[in-house]
Parts: sequence; C-alpha cells; structure tokens
Amino acid sequence: MIDVSIIIVNYRTPELIVECLKTVQQFTKRVSYEVIIVDNQSKGDDEGFVKSQFPETIWIPMGYNAGFGRANNLGMKKANGRYFLLLNSDTKLFEDVIDRCVQHLDERQDAIAGGAYQFYPDLTPRAFYHTFSFRKDFWIVPPAFRKNLDSLFPYTNYNDPEQVDYIAAAFLMVRREGFIKTGGFDEEFFLYGEDTEWGYRLGKLGKQLVFKDCRIIHEEWGSKPERYEEAQNYTYFNRFDEQIQLSNLVWIRKQYGALHYFFLMLHYWLWVPVFYLMKIGLNILKLRNPLSELHNQKRFASTISTFSEYFWSILLKKPTFYKLK
Repeated sequence: MIDVSIIIVNYRTPELIVECLKTVQQFTKRVSYEVIIVDNQSKGDDEGFVKSQFPETIWIPMGYNAGFGRANNLGMKKANGRYFLLLNSDTKLFEDVIDRCVQHLDERQDAIAGGAYQFYPDLTPRAFYHTFSFRKDFWIVPPAFRKNLDSLFPYTNYNDPEQVDYIAAAFLMVRREGFIKTGGFDEEFFLYGEDTEWGYRLGKLGKQLVFKDCRIIHEEWGSKPERYEEAQNYTYFNRFDEQIQLSNLVWIRKQYGALHYFFLMLHYWLWVPVFYLMKIGLNILKLRNPLSELHNQKRFASTISTFSEYFWSILLKKPTFYKLK
C-alpha cells in the first residue's frame, strides 16, 4: 500500500493544479504517493493540460459541479493510500510538509488527522479558524456586547498545544480508517462548512493536530478570485458570503441543534427592520431624505431573505443539497 493518496478537486483551475503538483513533486521525497484529481464539470481540456505534465495522475470526472465534499468523497473511495491528503488546488509546498505530516501521524497513533499552518505567498501567516468558537462571528451584536460572545462561545482548551477542534481542508491528512468509519464529508454541503462538520465527527475517533513544523502556501483568493472584489464591499452587517453562511447555518443546525439555529435566524430577522430604522433615523438627524442611501440595508435584507428560503429545510433537517440557486 502506498503512503499517501493526494486528492485535489478541480473546478476549472488546471494551471493552479499543475503549479501545485510541481511543488509536491519537488518537496515530497521520503513517502510514496498517488495523485487523484476529481473534476467538477470543467469546460476545457483540463485533463489533457494536467496529464501532459503529470501523466500518472488519476483523473475522475464527476459529471457535474458536485462541490467540495462530494468530489473529495469520490476521490477517497478510489484512493489506495494509508493516508488521504485533501489538498486545495491553490496551495503550494515550499518544504517537505507531506513527508513530515506522514512521519508525525505514524508516530502519533492517538491522532486521526493532521494539518499544516497556512501562509500567504510572501510567507506571512494566514489566519485560519481551527476552533468551533468561530460561530460567534455569525451573531450581529452592538460593539459593547461583542466581548460577551467570547464567554458564550469559548475556545476549547486542550492539553496538547497542537490539538484543534477541526482542520481546514486546504491541507487535511486523514487516516484511511477515519474516512471508512465516518463515511467522509456530509454530502448535503455544497461548499464550505463541510470540513468543520466532518471535523466534529473525526474528533470522536482521535485527536486532530496541526503540526507546528508543517507549513504550506495558500493563495489569498485561490480558485475563486472574484471574492476579492466582493470582500471590498463588506461591512459589519453585510459581511456574509451567502454560500459560506448558508453552509454554516446547516452546520450549526446539525451540530448544535434546532434551538440554537432558530435563535440565530430570529436575531437576523429582527435586525432587518432595526437596521433600516437606524439608517432612517440617522438621515433625519442629518436633515436628509429619510429614505436615502439605504443600499446596505437592502442588501442585508436580501441576504437574510436568501437564508430564509432554506429555513424549514434546515430546521427540519430535510435531506437536500444546500447549493444556492
């Protein structure tokens, strides 16, 4: 059996995959590996482009845009390695991180999965969540109350400094038995949130560790560069990417129950009229047309309306594919 099956999901990013595989080839010398590319409905000859430089690559077409979880699950079903490494197409290696991660997991039989720290191309650290407490960011509260969220959603304290609640799937190495025993990602997720939810289930099988000497480069916007433009228009109220937050709402319902999910949505609904009234009141104080400059309020209301379309499906745990229409 080979050591590692490297699984990369392709959604029209063959150039990124080639650059990623060049660094895998350059820095992975001590362990054996195979590369499996699962293709999510590419338009051009992505397979030909990648295989022209890496002909040994295993290419699996999904036949449709299945998202991250379903595509990775198919790749893991076909994989032959002792370990499965889920690797983003927009990552690059600059040291022997795969060799190191395998060595650490071989030595740490109490661990079910291992991960790496992420860096920007200039090697400055990239902040990334590794704790379930990040769900506090889903709540919109006045500035004076934001610190209270830290006590309501505290960080998990582990004796092992490398242990985390879950590992971001840009670089996630999991034991074969971790996939077999859990069934992999929950396939109701289209994109985002699926690694968090799977991390909760993996954590019941063993420790999840992010090794301090394991580092990768992860591009800032990666395979979805249009998010850069979207991020320029974020405000405190309008900071939710709709697909990301929809997936997070599904995760909240699955892991924390109906009541937590219901009150999270209730507070969004209450904020819609309050946000409008705040702006109208400010316009009056400034002697402006009360209904002027309400674009942020309209955008927020539209976002909450989008989430609300899925409210009953999520609340009642209706099996479906949570992909925005």
